[in-house]
Amino acid sequence: MRDAPHGAGGVRESLDAYGVRPSKRLGQNFLVDENVVAAIVEAIGPDAAGDVVEIGPGLGALTTHLARRARRLAAVEIDRRLAARLRETLSEPASRVEVCVGDILDYDFEATAAAWGERLVVVGSVPYSITSPILKKLIGGRAAIRAAYLVTQREVAEKIQASPGPDGTALGTFVRAYAEVSIVRRVPRGAFYPVPDVDSCLWKLETLDLPRFRADEASFFAVVRAIYGARRKTLRNALERRFPRTAVAAVLARARQDGAIRGETLGFPELDSLAVAAQELNLSPVDGEGGPSKGE
Repeated sequence: MRDAPHGAGGVRESLDAYGVRPSKRLGQNFLVDENVVAAIVEAIGPDAAGDVVEIGPGLGALTTHLARRARRLAAVEIDRRLAARLRETLSEPASRVEVCVGDILDYDFEATAAAWGERLVVVGSVPYSITSPILKKLIGGRAAIRAAYLVTQREVAEKIQASPGPDGTALGTFVRAYAEVSIVRRVPRGAFYPVPDVDSCLWKLETLDLPRFRADEASFFAVVRAIYGARRKTLRNALERRFPRTAVAAVLARARQDGAIRGETLGFPELDSLAVAAQELNLSPVDGEGGPSKGE
């Protein structure tokens, strides 16, 4: 097994050799700082010895380390040229390490976990432009995923960790409804080539056995979307965006919540009480969807 190229110069040479220009559309920013790579591998620790799926291995900065440690590894790369290069780099048997060409958003985590017989650990530096869809994908596949170690934009991770709350988001509340979240370390922008415009961080997502709410998903996330879609409005006015206006007073009364406060101050128990009240009153959210809406 050959090591991945080191430093921005080595990465540029490797990309030139394969005729690859970093794509903004694909969010290709390659890890070039070996100290950061080593810190990520150390942070993953014993989890790296399990069944691992890597998101966007690129030139293999993390892959070569994971391949040495993992019981089984599937590296999912959307760029065929980089996937071909990675296959040349890795010398591990195909029964243990596989390079898969495809979009991680189409990847079947459930099928892999069923075939391998264990829940998965997901590792990856996530393209900024598709962070939200990937997080929704991971949460949707939580029955097959026990943990994920992700490098994302630092602000996104901090907002997720702060959710629900004044500094949180609907996406963050969705993630934390199903997972424990902890920020492991900052990753400076200079650790990548090309250098992005923002700093990143490594954080861990560990799926829960049970969600943090009792209500049905549609009601719970209708409440969440209402609140974070109208942050400057009172709780009463926010709920009226998702539920019949005439029924909101009854929901607030049953949940024993003050409609004059801002909903972003509520935690999971209060959000759940509102959703349970809406459910018990047989109220259907206006859009009827689960999870955060696009852009929330």
